[in-house]
Amino acid sequence: MRLVVISTLIFVITLFNPAFSKTLVRVGAYEFPPYIQLEHGLAKGFTVELIHQLNQLQQDYHFELVLTTPVRRHQDYQQGLFDTIFFEDPYWGWVQRSITIDNSPAFAKDDEVFIALRSKAHSEQWFDDLSNKTIAGILGYHYQIANFQTDPALLAEQYQMTLVSDHQASVELVLKGRTDTAIVTRSFLYQYLKQHPGSAEKLLISERIDQSYRHQLLLNPNHELSIETLYLWVRQLLEKEQMHLELQRFGLQLLPSE
Repeated sequence: MRLVVISTLIFVITLFNPAFSKTLVRVGAYEFPPYIQLEHGLAKGFTVELIHQLNQLQQDYHFELVLTTPVRRHQDYQQGLFDTIFFEDPYWGWVQRSITIDNSPAFAKDDEVFIALRSKAHSEQWFDDLSNKTIAGILGYHYQIANFQTDPALLAEQYQMTLVSDHQASVELVLKGRTDTAIVTRSFLYQYLKQHPGSAEKLLISERIDQSYRHQLLLNPNHELSIETLYLWVRQLLEKEQMHLELQRFGLQLLPSE
């Protein structure tokens, strides 16, 4: 009798909870403002909003956020902890590790720029030669200036890089004079300087770009959802006025449809 009652309850919950009848799509994400930002253990940001909009857009799939880290994301995917990841690039360690994963056309552009204290860097020419300068970056990120290496010991020895956990820590190392420069995404700087307007006059932002991000969607090819459909939905959402304005607010550029 007890088993019958439990089975009936499960059936009723499944019947009246639409999420149970949909195919689950687990979206891997790591702290990477403005796409994912953690505050008191809660995730917010552009990816969270995009997941919400995807669940509103269609009725067959339920998208769910799964937190990972820049260092752990490849292993977590291979272990089946998530199915897809947004605002990513196959060459951020996926191709190098020969990981099987589908990728969409690029849909948004962001840049990594260098910052320094104006009291140290008096002109743009200061950024021309960084070989004798200390640099702050994010653990697990791939930088062109370091030939896309991620090994902390190698980066410290060959490129004088100090690795921290997030962009805010990188900016604060520069502001405190504890590193000469830092590599920060333009989108994060937009956000940071709005929240800390007093820092804008202290910082010189380079015209030099370490690399331009051409953000893509990555998806397990064995998943029921196809990368073509996912890309179509994301494009549809980003072309809506509200989401398009959000992109612009963070200094991101929506790329032409391919």
